[in-house]
Amino acid sequence: MRILLLLMAFFFFDNLRAQDPPSTYKEFEKQYKKNIRKTRIDGVYIPKDLKDAFSQLEKRSEPDAISSFKNAPEDLVAKKLHFSLGRWMIHNWNFEEGSRISHHLQELGLRNHDDKAQFLIVSFHRHLNEIDLEVENQIKILTEARKKKIEKGQTRELLETKPIPKEKS
Repeated sequence: MRILLLLMAFFFFDNLRAQDPPSTYKEFEKQYKKNIRKTRIDGVYIPKDLKDAFSQLEKRSEPDAISSFKNAPEDLVAKKLHFSLGRWMIHNWNFEEGSRISHHLQELGLRNHDDKAQFLIVSFHRHLNEIDLEVENQIKILTEARKKKIEKGQTRELLETKPIPKEKS
């Protein structure tokens, strides 16, 4: 009985152990290319685009929460949810090591993980309120703000983002 419990514990805890992050750019690039093709990472479904992301967020949220989110001012939800919903997306949708949705956002012009999360929160709010997403304008605002933070030394950009490889056709 003890051996069975020990084996079960070993398999359970072994599965919880985090993978070591890639130590070289080449390893990162290899893993990134694998990740952007996966529909699931660590058991979590990864959306392929904005429409799919909105669908997943609606499925994962309680109707009351959706209603509160929808009826709150955009700037308030963007600010208040960044460190909850935003962090959830960064972690579970694997923005740091690549995923289908992070790659989609990368191709739209967003490189920073926090900017990607902010963009998704605001876009989801606009989607629910049937307002034009203004994708290009949002990206322009986020990337300009990021550049200003870098210039002012207000961000550790080199530590926050890894270079994302371009996919070869």
